Amino acid sequence: MPDQLRKSIEMKAQAEQDAERMDYELEKEKKKADQDAALMMLQAEQDAKRMDYELEKEKKKAEQDAALMMLQAEQDAKRMDYELEKDKKQAEQDAALMEYTLQQERKEAERKAIEAQGIADFQSIVSDGISENLLKWKGIEATEKLADSDNAKMVIMGGGGSGGLPVILSGGD
Repeated sequence: MPDQLRKSIEMKAQAEQDAERMDYELEKEKKKADQDAALMMLQAEQDAKRMDYELEKEKKKAEQDAALMMLQAEQDAKRMDYELEKDKKQAEQDAALMEYTLQQERKEAERKAIEAQGIADFQSIVSDGISENLLKWKGIEATEKLADSDNAKMVIMGGGGSGGLPVILSGGD
């Protein structure tokens, strides 16, 4: 065989081997790329599931927080209503007490007015019945009783400024 033919056959064989090796390498690279793509898809799916889980968890927490805030707001509203009602009742009680006190004061003022009128009537009746001569007579009786007493005293008779009634001074004056 001529040398050139042999070289052509060897080159052809070498080219076929190179082509097979390239096909093998290409197939190997393709499989690796497919595996990498599949792995990336799995990771993307896992990331999406993890994000969905986290999002759902955050959503539930937000719903729980909102429900808790609503409950607290309702409790605060009820507490405020209770306090308002309590304050209202206290104000009503205070007003009733004040009204009662005013009523009692009016009754007391009325009682005092009646008492004062009674005293005035008494004084009017008594003063109409008391004369200057009666007062002098009562003064003389008191002086006689005093004179009979064992206590030390000084009696000044006929004081001009007192309407002629005796002035009595005890030992301590």
